[in-house]
Amino acid sequence: MRWADELVVPVPDLSVQLALASADEQLSSFQAELTTQRSSIWSSPESAQEVVGKVAGAFDDSLTAWLDQLPYPIASALWTAETAASAGERQRAYIHAWEAIVTFHATVLLSATRSDPGSNSETEAAIRQTLQEQHLGIERASFGTWVVIAEKASKNLRSALENGDADDVARVRRAFGDLSRTGIERLISKDVVKKFNELNVKRNRWLGHTGFTSEEEWGAQVDSLVSDLRELRGILGNVWSQLLLVRPGSARRGRDGLVQTAEVAVGTRSPFATRAFAVGDHMFDGELYLVRDGSQTPLRLGHFVQLRAAPSSAQFTTYFYNRIEGSRVRMVSYQYGPESEVQDDVESFRAEFGDLSAS
Repeated sequence: MRWADELVVPVPDLSVQLALASADEQLSSFQAELTTQRSSIWSSPESAQEVVGKVAGAFDDSLTAWLDQLPYPIASALWTAETAASAGERQRAYIHAWEAIVTFHATVLLSATRSDPGSNSETEAAIRQTLQEQHLGIERASFGTWVVIAEKASKNLRSALENGDADDVARVRRAFGDLSRTGIERLISKDVVKKFNELNVKRNRWLGHTGFTSEEEWGAQVDSLVSDLRELRGILGNVWSQLLLVRPGSARRGRDGLVQTAEVAVGTRSPFATRAFAVGDHMFDGELYLVRDGSQTPLRLGHFVQLRAAPSSAQFTTYFYNRIEGSRVRMVSYQYGPESEVQDDVESFRAEFGDLSAS
């Protein structure tokens, strides 16, 4: 048995071991609770449906259940589509929801790229060149503009993950708020960009069609758009429940480091629930961040996506950057809210345009 003296057993880092042990303990407790609940229905048959209802939610794979895991800017746009009255309204609302998805996703990838100054200029130069070649531009941000941004940003990030060393992988993880490599790979997957390109073709074909469209055609288009959502969900998995969109609040520093409260902007409803996060870097008031508990470097989201509260309430409306109009920028909303669009001073956006702008 001397060969056993040289046997090497791979062991994950201590932090990974602790996380796995914690997850296993939680799953064991869930299993024990499920066994208890299952036994209880035999002594209390009248509670059977209530018990099933409690458990069923954990296995609900419907799109409606998915909305509760999505960042508010996406979830609220999809909810608007789900609750639209007619087939024609649903078709337009689902296309708008896809615009929200692509804009948000591209903004996340661009924000992650910009958090790493070493590769940022190269990525933005590639984006600007491709936009010019396709006669697109950030000045008038179409669906295709955001697809190009997502495609080029994800390509460079994939290269760093696949071809880089351990330091490169760690750098990319820091750029995404210390999200796991598996989660990042889902966000920058070629399949995501492929799906976005497919939706761009559908959008141009269906919104550009000026002839009569029957209710049956509207319905078929809605079914197609919903099917695409299911495919996107399969690609992304539960990544948005691992990396949460938040509005930062107060912070305190204790013996174990910095702890900051934040409103978690997830799901379709606002006001948002508040939660405490252990973070390495302070998150600034008035910004949006993507964070997980224990993030050393929370990811600040670029201003191409904004949440604005109604003056008299804590109800939020999401606005997405659309285009420059003279000395103003136009921001549009794809959800039910007090205003479908707002305008800002273009100078406040100069930093956001960065090297993407041709001028």
